Amino acid sequence: MRTAWKRGMGWSLLVLCSAGCTTGTLRGEVDIVPSRAQAPEALAALQASRFEEAERLALQALAAEDRNAQAHLVAGLTRYKRAMHQLVSDLIGVGAAYFAQGLNQQYLDFTLAQAEAELLAVDQHLALAARDPDVALELCLACWEVDWNRSGEVDERDRRLGEVELDAQGQELPDGDPRRRPTFRFDVGDAHWARAMLAFQRALLQVVSAYQAPERAALMGSLEGRGQARVVVKLRDPAAVLRARELVLLGLAEAERCRLAYLAERDDDREWVPNPRQRSYALPLPVDEALYQTWAGVLGDLTRLLEGEEGLGVTDVAQLGDHVWRDPPRGYVNVRRMFEAPGDVVLDAGNLERLDRDQTRETAEAVLRDVLGDKYVPEMKASPLPSRLARMKTEVERGEESLEKKLRYLFWLN
Repeated sequence: MRTAWKRGMGWSLLVLCSAGCTTGTLRGEVDIVPSRAQAPEALAALQASRFEEAERLALQALAAEDRNAQAHLVAGLTRYKRAMHQLVSDLIGVGAAYFAQGLNQQYLDFTLAQAEAELLAVDQHLALAARDPDVALELCLACWEVDWNRSGEVDERDRRLGEVELDAQGQELPDGDPRRRPTFRFDVGDAHWARAMLAFQRALLQVVSAYQAPERAALMGSLEGRGQARVVVKLRDPAAVLRARELVLLGLAEAERCRLAYLAERDDDREWVPNPRQRSYALPLPVDEALYQTWAGVLGDLTRLLEGEEGLGVTDVAQLGDHVWRDPPRGYVNVRRMFEAPGDVVLDAGNLERLDRDQTRETAEAVLRDVLGDKYVPEMKASPLPSRLARMKTEVERGEESLEKKLRYLFWLN
């Protein structure tokens, strides 16, 4: 796990798989009293990367006892793996067809609807499992024999995907070192972690389904600097954008449940995400109280933005970039309104050229009004989120922490 960019997608797949999966209503809770039942045969098949067998055995265990939290985790994992494999395959086909001859919108709609239905079922398994405070399973993610890169065989890159590459001092672990392939003990906090990640993935599917892709010729012409500089991505389904907002809020709520569950832990056993008191963890990312406080602050910031209680201050956001504004643009971005009153997305190369030629407040504000419309407002209560990001930027520039480590923490904590 050397860089966030290299490992991000792989770890999200591996961890969400290993933590389990289930669904329910967007904000509701599942009314269930967990049982003490286990699913040892299904878990053993999962640990040996026999996913189809693991799913069959987990479903058998659930048929005998539908409150079996461990069986829900295994069933959710295997269903998630199937769903994501199908989604990736379908999207590769849709993308190839789009750049070759144009978009098959009907096929894309079917693909997204099918993926949403599958991920909803996955989330139901997670929700049921997370009601058991003692639910747990042990998995060595790096030991799975899976063709993650879809090359047609399990190759060296697949085997290295889940490995821990660095120790706590940032030194590379030698090949064959057992610390590269730790066994984690996933518990109820990790089930909430997985539900949060799943909610964000489902929100992304909703946003994609809400829009009509532009004509291939127009997009390619704009990207290559010929034809029209302004490409419009048409909004087809405003309700899907609203559903995305609800899912993001669900994800933020689950991330907070995850954070609180971690803080409440009293054991110290091969943790995926430790709390400040725990010392048994394999990933070289130690935490402290300050990190947990920052985590809580960011979750609160994002929730208030989505609820419309605060807005993104354009002045603060502008100063996060490399260009230092003497007279920065003003105003605020109303994030809630972006979800509640969405519109067409305009990709305008001319706007970027205008800003590049004339980096003045007046030009920047004109571009913001053009791009954001009524989501760009003169007054709102300012969100502290840009200030938190500015602090992170300053720490990186001072060499107190690397950008890579910052990104790894952001991904790791959803």
